[in-house]
Amino acid sequence: MPQHSRPHALPPLPLRRSVLACALLLAAQPGLHAQQTQPTQQQPAADAAIDQVTVVGSRARNRTVYDSAVPIDRFGAREVENALASGELGAALQNLAPSINFPRIESSGASDSVRGVQLRGLAPDQVLVLINGKRRHASAVLDTESSFAGTVPVDINAIPPGAIDHIEILRDGAGAQYGSDAVAGVINIVLKNARSGGSASLGYGANHTDFKPTNETKTDGQTKTASADYGVPLGDAGFLRFGFDTRSRAPTQRAGFSDAGWTSWNSTPADLALDGKVVFKSGDSHQNNNYLFYNALLPLADGVDAYSFATVNQRKSDGSAYFRYPGDPSNVPALYPAGYRPVTKGDMSDVSVVAGARFTRAGWNWDLSARHGANLFRYDLDHSANASLGAQSPTSFHLADFDFRQNALNADLTRELDLGLGAPLNLALGAEVMHETYRSSPGDAASYAAGPVTDAPPGAQAGPGLRPQDAFDGGRSIRSVYADAETDLTSRLLLGAAARYSHYSDFGSASTGKLSARYKLSESFLLRGSLSNSFRAPALVQTGFRFSTLNFNSDGSGLQTASLLPASDPLARSFGAEALKPEKSTNLSLGLAWRPQRNTSFTLDAYRIKIRDRITRTSDLQSDAATAYLASIGRGDIQSVAYLANLLDTSTTGLDAVLNHDLSFAGGKLDLNAALNLNKTRLDRVRQGSAALAAIDPSLTLLTDTSLYRIRHASPTSKLVLSADWQAARWSLLARATRFGPLKDFSYDSDAPLDDGVHAQSFGAVWSVDLEAQYKLSKQLTLAVGGDNILDRYPERVRQTNNATYGGALPYNFINPIGVNGAYFYGRLRYTF
Repeated sequence: MPQHSRPHALPPLPLRRSVLACALLLAAQPGLHAQQTQPTQQQPAADAAIDQVTVVGSRARNRTVYDSAVPIDRFGAREVENALASGELGAALQNLAPSINFPRIESSGASDSVRGVQLRGLAPDQVLVLINGKRRHASAVLDTESSFAGTVPVDINAIPPGAIDHIEILRDGAGAQYGSDAVAGVINIVLKNARSGGSASLGYGANHTDFKPTNETKTDGQTKTASADYGVPLGDAGFLRFGFDTRSRAPTQRAGFSDAGWTSWNSTPADLALDGKVVFKSGDSHQNNNYLFYNALLPLADGVDAYSFATVNQRKSDGSAYFRYPGDPSNVPALYPAGYRPVTKGDMSDVSVVAGARFTRAGWNWDLSARHGANLFRYDLDHSANASLGAQSPTSFHLADFDFRQNALNADLTRELDLGLGAPLNLALGAEVMHETYRSSPGDAASYAAGPVTDAPPGAQAGPGLRPQDAFDGGRSIRSVYADAETDLTSRLLLGAAARYSHYSDFGSASTGKLSARYKLSESFLLRGSLSNSFRAPALVQTGFRFSTLNFNSDGSGLQTASLLPASDPLARSFGAEALKPEKSTNLSLGLAWRPQRNTSFTLDAYRIKIRDRITRTSDLQSDAATAYLASIGRGDIQSVAYLANLLDTSTTGLDAVLNHDLSFAGGKLDLNAALNLNKTRLDRVRQGSAALAAIDPSLTLLTDTSLYRIRHASPTSKLVLSADWQAARWSLLARATRFGPLKDFSYDSDAPLDDGVHAQSFGAVWSVDLEAQYKLSKQLTLAVGGDNILDRYPERVRQTNNATYGGALPYNFINPIGVNGAYFYGRLRYTF
C-alpha cells in the first residue's frame, strides 16, 4: 500500500545512438572471420541460441528464433544463472534483456512484497507470462504505488529460479495467439526437464557501499540462497524433475538524515530534536522466500503422454512506512514517547498446478490440460498504533486478506495440412474455459476503529485496515476460441495469421487478430513484420480492490488519509467514476535479421503500440471543498478519494537492436553481445473530468500535472546492455555493462526548473558493471564469485533544497532501474550429480 507518491521522467535517446553502439561493438571484435569453435562442456555454441526451436511466437514445431516472423529472445540456463546473483528473477530479466525493466519501489507497503516487470515500457500487467507455454495467474494485490499505479502484475519472483531451464521473450503483440495481457509481448519460462542427474547450490551475498548522504560505509542486504533439483526417469522417455529453492534477504537502509521541520505535523521540540538523525526507511525490505517445484512427463499406452508441473512460493516480507514524530496527532506518547515507524508485514502464498495429456488422433496433435493458480496475500502491521484508541491501542494489527484464484480447462490442437503450396500449412485450433474469483477480507476491528480520542486520526497508522462493509467477493467466467495458421508460401516467404474470440461474463465479447510475415532476401538476411490488435479486459482485482492509506497531499506539504475505491463504489461514483472498460490496442512491428556468418547475428526491430482506454489510478482527489464534502456525508475519516478509470490513450514507439558474435579466444569460446532498446510513450488523449467531480470542486482534475508528467516519463527511454562471456575447460568469466539512460523526474522543490509546467529535475545516464568468475574445482563442483554494480554507482542525488528529498527519506532518485542499493558482491558453490 502506498505511503507516499513518487514521480518519474525519462527523455528520449536519439536513434543514431543505436547504430553507433552496434558499430562500436563490431569494430571492437577481434575478427568476425574467426573460425567457429566447438561447444565446451558448459555451454553449446553461441549460434545455437538463434537456431533453437522456440515455443512462443509460432505453433509450428520447427520454428527457430532466427527464422521467426516476430522478434524473440532466448536465454539459456547458463545465462539465467549468471544473471541471478541476487536470487530475484525480475532482476535477472532486467540484466538479460534491454527491453525489460524491473522497477524497485521502496517504503511502499505491499509493493515491497510484490513486483512486476515491464516490457517495452508498458505496464507490468500488459505482458503475458507463461510457464511451459501455459498462462500464469496474476497477483492478488493491486499495485497502488509505482509509476503504473492501478495495475495487477504477475508476481515474477514467485517462480522458483532454480527450476528454470531457459527463458523465451516474444517482443510483439500476441493477444490473438495467447489471449488477454499479451499487449507488449510474452515471457515464457521453460522448466528443467532432464531425465536424470541433479544439482545443488549454496550462495551468499551482500551489498557493500559508500553511502554519501550519511557518510557511511554500509554492508547490508545479506542474502543467503540454497537450491537443489533432481531428475528421475519414468519409463523409457518420461521423467520427474523436482526441487526446492530458498532465499533469505536482510533489509537495506538508504534513507538520509531527516528534516523534522518539514515532515512533522507541528514541529514540537521533541520533533526538532530528531533533526539530523535517520528515522525514515528506504531500500529493500527484509524477505524470506521458500519454493518447491516439479515437472513431470509420463508416457502411457497408445502414444499418450501425461504431463504435469507445479510451483509453490511462500514469502514473508517487511515493508516500511513513514516515521511518525513524537508530537504528531498520529502518535500515542504513552506507547511511543520518541515516535515510531510502522512496519508492514506481507505473508504471500502462491500456487500453480498444471496437468494434462498429449496424444495424436485422426492426424491432429491434441493437448488437453487443466490448471489452477492461486495467490493469497495476508497484510499485517507491527510497531504501529491507532491513535484514536489512545494508550489502549494495540501495536500490531491485521489489515486485510486478498485472495485471487484462477482455474481453466484448455484444448489445443495442431496439425500440418498439405494444400499443394510446396510446404505444409501449420494449423492450430484451441478453446479455453476459465473461471476467476477474487475475495478481500476485513482486518481486525482495531485496525479501522474510530476511538474516543476524537482529535486523533482513526485507524491503524500505515493502514487503516479494511472495513467489513468494504470487503469484496466476486467472480467471472471467460470463454475463448482461437485459430492460428502459418505456412511457407514459397521458399522465401512465410505468412501467418491468427484470430481469437473471447467472451467475458462481466465485460462482453471481443475479437482480435494478427497477421505476420517474414521474407528471406537470402539465407543470411530476412525482413519481418506483424500487425495485430489486442483486447485486455480489466483484471478482476481491479474491479474489487480497495484500501485506505496515508499519503502526501497534492502539493507534498503534508500527509493525508487517501481512500482508493473501486469504480463501482457509490462514493467513487459521486466523484465521477464510471464502469471500467477494456483496454484495446494495436501493435505494428517491422524488422530485419542478418546473419553474415554462422557465428554472427544482428536483428533490428521497430515497433509502435497504440492503446486506447488505458486503465490508471486517478490522482488523489483532494481539496478543501472535497474534504468538506466528505465530512458532510459522514466520511471525515478520509481526506481524499482515488479510483481506477479509463483515462488515457497512449502511443509507444521504439526500437530494439541485438548483435551477437562468438569466436575462439584464449583456449576457450568468447560470446559477445550488444543489445539496445529505445522507447518513448506519448499521451494521445487524457480524460480529465466529469460533471459529478465539477459539482464537488470545479478546480479538480482526475490527473494532476505531476501525475501526467510521471505517466509520460514512467519508464526509461533507453537501455544498452553490453556483455562478454568467456568459457574454457575449467575457467569462465562474464562481464556485463548496462547503461540506463538519462531521465527527468518532478520535484517538490519549488525552485526547480519548470518543464511542461512542472517543477522537475534532470538526471544523467548511469552505468552498472557486473563481473563474475567461475572455476571448476572438480568435474562436478564449481565455484563462482562476482559482483553486480561493482563500481558502486547510484543515480544522481535529488536536489537538497526545499525538501525535495521528502524530508531526507529519499536522498537519491530511485526511479532509475539501477536502484539505490549500490554494489552487491556474492559467492556461489554448485554441485552437479
